[in-house]
Amino acid sequence: MKVKSNIFKFVVSQVIPLIALLGMLVPVTANAALVNGEAHISFDNAAFSAASGFSFTRYYDASYNTSKIGTIDAAAGTDVVTNLVLPVNSNTSTITYASADRTVQATTMDTSDTSTGQIGLSGAFKIDHPLLGGLQPYDFDLEKINGVWNVVTYSSGFGHNTFLQLTNVSETFNGLGQLLLSGDLIFGNGTNAHPNLFGTWGQFIEGFGQPVNANTVVGTLNLAPVPVPAAVWLFGTGVLGLLGFTRKSKSAV
Repeated sequence: MKVKSNIFKFVVSQVIPLIALLGMLVPVTANAALVNGEAHISFDNAAFSAASGFSFTRYYDASYNTSKIGTIDAAAGTDVVTNLVLPVNSNTSTITYASADRTVQATTMDTSDTSTGQIGLSGAFKIDHPLLGGLQPYDFDLEKINGVWNVVTYSSGFGHNTFLQLTNVSETFNGLGQLLLSGDLIFGNGTNAHPNLFGTWGQFIEGFGQPVNANTVVGTLNLAPVPVPAAVWLFGTGVLGLLGFTRKSKSAV
């Protein structure tokens, strides 16, 4: 009896934290929570170069969020062009690192209305042109402007600018009300872009005499919640099963 009682107490002590954890993982109501997860971006470098004259050369992950652009070591980051992970920022107001001239863009978009607010993304890119040199888009967010999703960059000198736009978009929600977003990346023709006196990145590049094909697909973007580790669910299933076993054992005595 004492052994069974101790098992029951142990199970209860494990179930309570588990319930608390699941409560954090599952929204209370569907479509009523800030967007979360990760954006996975892949570039087609041949298409990117054909469309803009630039090639994608470096990716800097969230660990470089406080590094001043232009001072990052040339060998830093990675030259991988596929499955680049840009985590959704959890801060609900923009964080500014003035000494580095960097920001961590806020996430303010509620899944109940994706037409307002933004989804902050951590990361930075470097693109290079054989004659025009390098450009570095960074401090991203995703915004839907007049029905079109924009990948927007930010710098203190230029403010917000549309870097790329999404086309062939799929926007759905999973059973927990979390946003699932995917689409092809294009430079776009400047319509439905983030309003800015300097135009989009495509228009900026064209200002230097480099033609840009606005509708060439240069990559893909997929945004989804981070999957709950299988170990969490297995642990939960095991604990609940053990709880059921102890109850049956207790009733059999």
